[in-house]
Order: sequence, then structure tokens, then C-alpha cells
Amino acid sequence: MDCRACNESLTAFVDHELGAPEREALETHLTQCRPCRQEHESLLGSSQLLDQLSSLEMDPSLWKQIHSEITRLPTDQPSWLSPLQSFFGFRWIPVAAGALGAVILSFFLMSDPNVETQQEFQVYLEEREQVDLRRTAVPPQEGMREITTALPNPFTVSFDSSQRNPFTLE
Repeated sequence: MDCRACNESLTAFVDHELGAPEREALETHLTQCRPCRQEHESLLGSSQLLDQLSSLEMDPSLWKQIHSEITRLPTDQPSWLSPLQSFFGFRWIPVAAGALGAVILSFFLMSDPNVETQQEFQVYLEEREQVDLRRTAVPPQEGMREITTALPNPFTVSFDSSQRNPFTLE
């Protein structure tokens, strides 16, 4: 008998479930193989410890409570979602809520802005067009900032060649 077959049969051997020829072959293998014998002793020790444990008795009222919770039927109380559930079903409620939200949002976004805002935006577009197309400066007006097209990039790093690397070892 090889070790793999022995390990597969050890639990049945400890529980006295093996037939005579299999039991004899396993006992022969256990006398010759030390790792399998140690596994058998460990399994036998665990089995003896389990046999010493007493079983726990549960309170019968606890079992009755668990049974009643499992078998309890849901109550048929109508909710405010009942009309929506019958029309859309459970899985369509989020879709209906999202569609309603989109309609409300589009109502606010599609409403006409006041005339002053439209005029200010039109003036901005005309001034921006002058700057982009002709590359001419826009005359500053009160309350408006001047638009410049040649702003320095604050994220560039200029290296002075006279600077030396402080991380080099000299």
C-alpha cells in the first residue's frame, strides 16, 4: 500500500469501517511508514478528544422560535410603492426614478436664461473671436478681465546650468 492510499483510508480505519484485508494492509503499512504512523496517531488523538465532548442541549423554546421565523408568511400590508410595483415591477423602480430625475434636470437646464446673461455671453464670444482670429488685444472694460493668449506655464522648470546637483557624491 502506498502513502496516498493509506492517508485516504485512515479516517475509515479509525472509525472501524474497513474490511479485514484492507485493515491488515493498512496496519502493515503503518508499521513500516513513520509519516503515515504519525498521521494516524494525530487522527486517533483528535478522535479521542471528540469522543470526550458532551453534546450541547438546546432550549426547546429556541427551536420553536427559529421554526416560526422560518415558516412565517409575509404580511400583505400595502405600501406606497404598490401602484409602482404593479405597473413597473421591482426592477423597473430605479429606472423610473432615474427617468423622472432626468426629466426634472432637463427642465431646469432647458429653461431660458435671462436676457442680461445672454447678452454678456454674446459679448464674451465676440471678444474671444477677435482675440483668436486677429490676435489683437481686447480693450479692457469695466468689470471684465483682459484675455491674454501668451501666459507663461507655471509648471515648467527652468534649469540654470550653473547649478550643481546636490545629490551627487563628491
